[in-house]
Amino acid sequence: MWSSSLAILASVLLSSFTAAAYTAIPSDILSELTPRLSPTAKILLPSSSLWPSASKRWNELSRPSYSAIIQVAEERDIAESVKYANQHQIPFFAFSQTHGSDYGLGRFHGIGISLSSLNRKIDLDKSGKWATIGGGMKSKDVLDYLWKRGKQTGTGGCGCVGVVSPALGGGHNWFQGQYGLMADQVLELRVVLADGEVVVVNDKKHKELFWGMRGAGHNFGIVSEMKYRVYDVKEPKWSIETFTFKSERLEEVYKYANKKLDGKGDPRLLMWGTWFLNPAVDAEKPIVQFQWIYNGPFSELKKLSKDTHDLKPDAYSSAEVDYPELSPSLGYAADQYACQTDGQGNRMLRGIDVDQYDVKSLRKWYDAFAATLMTEPAFQTSFCILEGYSTQAVQAVPDKSTAFALRGERLLFAPAIFWQKGNATLDEKAKKWSREMYLAASGSSKKKTYVNYAHGDEPVQALYGYEPWRLKKLKHLKKKYDPLGHFAFFNPVNPIGKRHGDI
Repeated sequence: MWSSSLAILASVLLSSFTAAAYTAIPSDILSELTPRLSPTAKILLPSSSLWPSASKRWNELSRPSYSAIIQVAEERDIAESVKYANQHQIPFFAFSQTHGSDYGLGRFHGIGISLSSLNRKIDLDKSGKWATIGGGMKSKDVLDYLWKRGKQTGTGGCGCVGVVSPALGGGHNWFQGQYGLMADQVLELRVVLADGEVVVVNDKKHKELFWGMRGAGHNFGIVSEMKYRVYDVKEPKWSIETFTFKSERLEEVYKYANKKLDGKGDPRLLMWGTWFLNPAVDAEKPIVQFQWIYNGPFSELKKLSKDTHDLKPDAYSSAEVDYPELSPSLGYAADQYACQTDGQGNRMLRGIDVDQYDVKSLRKWYDAFAATLMTEPAFQTSFCILEGYSTQAVQAVPDKSTAFALRGERLLFAPAIFWQKGNATLDEKAKKWSREMYLAASGSSKKKTYVNYAHGDEPVQALYGYEPWRLKKLKHLKKKYDPLGHFAFFNPVNPIGKRHGDI
């Protein structure tokens, strides 16, 4: 950890690690750093043929600027990369699957540390109760590995995202009504701190940091691997019912949803909603799609959803699949549109967390969404997601036991804007549109935002909690483990000035 003498320098050096101007990469980086890394690690410079694939992101707007990317192969490569960057006073930023969408990332200039090669480390413990998962593992790869062994656990809904990174921000997942958040499955972490020291973090070692890593972990270190709870597959089947309505039915649909999502239902049942263009149902406006997702056979779901059929949807479909096919059935497979990382697209994602649907706010949000979607062809592949989770296991975990501050919220709204990069006018229009939808949907003056979906202009309390003790504790941990503010680019606990225009 940082020595006391280094901590004294924090106020002097903080700006040098966070400003756009930075120390240039030394010309001898290859000869100096390569001997300190493992044989299969790579140091990439912009002239490398591998640079385009190594540096592309799911969202190309407001992207980090790298002068070099170190593709690590082992934990010690992370530690040596951090020490090298510190030695030369160069900012560093670690990433795995490049899906983080905080627009503060555009402030970063320095060395990228890619964990994507740590994607083969997964071992099921002989007890069958937990697995060791590498920092670069994708959700789909973890799911497939466990499924073959009769196991399952909570991972991101999209097959292309990582497992470790979402868990650090809480981690919503299909199983959270049964098992809890992804953060609740974390038993132990190996963390490279801001000075390059490697520490083991669990409920006995660095206990305070263990609290902070589960909900705000990206503020404190780089995770090389974690021990993570897994469960026996008791029910392999998942059932989906999709009810599609024209927008005139919006109020009726979500008043019904409020009655159904009372927190007392079956923990295996989730509600999913999507608004998007579907001319086969409505040629003039985005449709309102309402889905039940259920961990069980279709015959059981049909009984639970009997009164939904009474709403008489404009279109209906259903499916029953094994768990590995759930995300593909919903359009979130690694090779499907929502996951594509082609280096050509701009994406803008926001999250708004609430406990129930404010139908008037939903109407304002829908109208703001439809008005631009129908008049700007460049945005017509955009959509809005309404995620409704069962929360029994989430709320069974004591609220103060982790840094995740949104255990009481069951619903998550997420406008997702997609368009091609290279048009500054469209970029500004997308920013304005996203902000308009956020303000329409968020309702309460105390807005709340899932940190993994944060845009970067929300109040810091919206991400980490309005209770004063939460931010006080997080800032204490920040001072202890990262006093110079190296981890300051993705939704930081200590923002640099305002969060680029706090709403």
